[in-house]
Amino acid sequence: MPAAPVVRAALLKCRCLRISSSSTTLLRPTFRFAARSSLRQLSSVAQAASLNDVRPFESDSAPQRPQYLTSYLNPQETIDISTNPAVVSDRTKSRADSDTSHSKHRNNRLVGKKNQQSRSASSKSRLLKQIPNSESHDAPEKPYFVGKRRYMITNDRINRFARSNPQNAEQLSPVDEKSRMAYRELQNLRGMHSQWGYIRHRYPASELQPARKAFTFWKTKFWKVSRPDKPEVPKVPWPWRDTAKWLFELSDARSMQQAWKSLDIESRRKQWPVLLLSTLDLCPEKAHMVLEATLDPLPPGYAINDVLLFIAQRLRISSIKNIRERTIKAEEMLETVAKILEDAPAGHVPLGQRTVGLLASKLPSDQASELYNMLQRANIKLHPNTQLQFAGKLAGEMAHKNTAFEILKGLAESGVDLNAPSPSSTITTLLHCRITHGGLSEEKPAFSPKDALEYFMGKGFVPNVINATAFLDSLCQQAEVDEAIRLALLFSESGVQLDAKAWSTIFRGAKGSLKVENVAKGLEVAKVANVPYVDVLNNTLHTVFFFAEMESREKNFSAPWVYPLFGPMLRAYAKKFELEPLQWWLPDSLPLILTQTTGNDGEKFDSSRPRRWEFLHTIVPLTEKFFSAPNVGPKLQPSPTTIAIMLRAYIKTLQHPYDLMAFYVFFKARLEEHKELAAQLIRDQGSLVHDTIIMTMMERRGLSRPALQVFGDMLKDHVQRSVLKATDGGESEANDGHNRAIPVHPPPGLCTFSILVRGLLNGGDRILAEQVIQVMKEQNVDLNLVTWNTLTKGYAKMQNINKTVSTLQDMEAAGFKPDLFTFKAFGKLKNQGRALELMEGIIDKNRQKIAGEDLYE
Repeated sequence: MPAAPVVRAALLKCRCLRISSSSTTLLRPTFRFAARSSLRQLSSVAQAASLNDVRPFESDSAPQRPQYLTSYLNPQETIDISTNPAVVSDRTKSRADSDTSHSKHRNNRLVGKKNQQSRSASSKSRLLKQIPNSESHDAPEKPYFVGKRRYMITNDRINRFARSNPQNAEQLSPVDEKSRMAYRELQNLRGMHSQWGYIRHRYPASELQPARKAFTFWKTKFWKVSRPDKPEVPKVPWPWRDTAKWLFELSDARSMQQAWKSLDIESRRKQWPVLLLSTLDLCPEKAHMVLEATLDPLPPGYAINDVLLFIAQRLRISSIKNIRERTIKAEEMLETVAKILEDAPAGHVPLGQRTVGLLASKLPSDQASELYNMLQRANIKLHPNTQLQFAGKLAGEMAHKNTAFEILKGLAESGVDLNAPSPSSTITTLLHCRITHGGLSEEKPAFSPKDALEYFMGKGFVPNVINATAFLDSLCQQAEVDEAIRLALLFSESGVQLDAKAWSTIFRGAKGSLKVENVAKGLEVAKVANVPYVDVLNNTLHTVFFFAEMESREKNFSAPWVYPLFGPMLRAYAKKFELEPLQWWLPDSLPLILTQTTGNDGEKFDSSRPRRWEFLHTIVPLTEKFFSAPNVGPKLQPSPTTIAIMLRAYIKTLQHPYDLMAFYVFFKARLEEHKELAAQLIRDQGSLVHDTIIMTMMERRGLSRPALQVFGDMLKDHVQRSVLKATDGGESEANDGHNRAIPVHPPPGLCTFSILVRGLLNGGDRILAEQVIQVMKEQNVDLNLVTWNTLTKGYAKMQNINKTVSTLQDMEAAGFKPDLFTFKAFGKLKNQGRALELMEGIIDKNRQKIAGEDLYE
């Protein structure tokens, strides 16, 4: 053997001999070892959970320093995971078998663990309860609930189930539920410990022990009441469960306050905790009323915050359909918070960030703005996440965008990363401005999305396609289409890849400007955006339809509004799309219509009142030029959107009432003949084609009955489909071989009802219009502001003062505020003075009624 390798081997041996015994643990691998059946006594809930059947909890944050259950055991104690083979996975068995073959390493590790535990015994004595040795025969046979409720449920044990069984992550066994409950209680105890350490300095030494006793009582009972998996009937009856029935069974907060003040102060102070716990358990919907009525004497601040958190978690304002009821509920919640902040001394109520954040996200924007101002006046500091909650809520309304902008500016100045998901989403909402046409002028200065984006980019914000789309839409709605197109091209050059939605947003603004040059620039933007070619063609076809409709409104042409649309649009359509799919929906020969060169495109489209249309000389040439581009491949198949655009153009071009009724008969037969194709058209376009048919019929005298027949077909099919889904459990559509549940006619929507009501009122048929409104309510379709304005205008045109005034009163009762169109509709009345006198009389009567009822203030 050569000398050099011998020397190197000798040196390596000497180095190994010089390694200290304390460092051997760093070289020795960690083994999982089988354990004996003696286990440190945990809670009955925690000990019953299997080590391999515990799923993770997404809502709870993991400890920064993971600890293991074995670190809390004595050197002689181990965990026997093979005592119950039914719950031991194959992975655990293989580890157990592997561990038994390394007993020597295991014994050495136990010795090291014993030395480590002896050094840290003083720190762990505060967290663990001493449990007798497992080898002792004095241990109880059945695990008992630890008195101090200190559970050794570690992060490794909780997340072990998800690592070993990811495919069963969505399934929960009873053992998992027990572990979940134990973990939640552990988190609750940690929160109690932290909160008591904060508030205990508020009490003098003489009151510290009773205060801690009251604190522990409230927290433990409140945790039971507020648990999401709280049982309907507890196993152990709660003696305080029915304590508050005498109070929350009263009708209003004033009655509750009077009944509460009938008790002496000491009784009120003692009964308050059980009274609120009973209310939260049995009548949570009246918790805010009971809390507001029982604030004298002032309860502990931590309990007030817990009750507010409980109420905020169960607040469902957005689920209330009626706007007025939704506003009343929000105002009640806001008054409760305001009373607490005003009556309580500064710092008495430790208002949690979670409570404030929930209220900010669930309250409407007006009430959320008032809450934010209220917190600012009370000098309550808000976490950046809580401020983002307020900014996200306020950014959605034009009236509060400036406030949201100020909040975001403060966060940007404090160093918050604006490109993070939450701030970026809030900025997107802020940049998207919806201009409400017809609204009354505001005294507040208008919010400028351009200035906001410039500020954010100066702070390091990098726009993405979502932010850019929102910003471009705001510019288009503010009639800055040229600037939107310029910035869209600039964004594209800067690396922001525009998508189909961004382009459709820009092109919609170009159409709305009614300028052909803007439409041409919008088509140029489509070249740099990732837009399907069929979508570009569809939007270009719809531009012709839109220009014709807007021209008819601007020139105030009298009804019926018939446009010479179909011929020019069909000639453009035939250059790119196949004729056969469209021909299937129409009774006329499309090749024959294409051969017409006289301009009238057939007898059906001859107009008895010739008019000069500008769109035929402006947008139609641009459309024909765009569609005349040479085809690279075969002609395209039209999409349902293409078919709907062409069908609407055909309907709007029909001159004679008979042709319109004959087309609906043909169209209905096609729907019933090919139900799958009809379902595809309805699924993609909804009631758009049917609404166009009803609108065109309502514009002609004598066709209100056929229009109601179309509406009846829609309503009948909708009711039958609802009955089938209710009886068959929604499976008939997928399982019925005869396609009996596939929709043939779409259900009537809000637009359908509004078209019918407007047409009937314009025709003077008030009774039928009111019957349609009644059907609308029976179908759970709520009236919007447009429908209320339609009713007001219809009654005002008929000079029905009583109905006009009552409609305005009902509109206000529903929570809607009048806009410019409302006042224009009211202006149709000739005797407006009489209407105002009626409204003043109603207001005075309501004031007297309120004063007589002696409402609680």
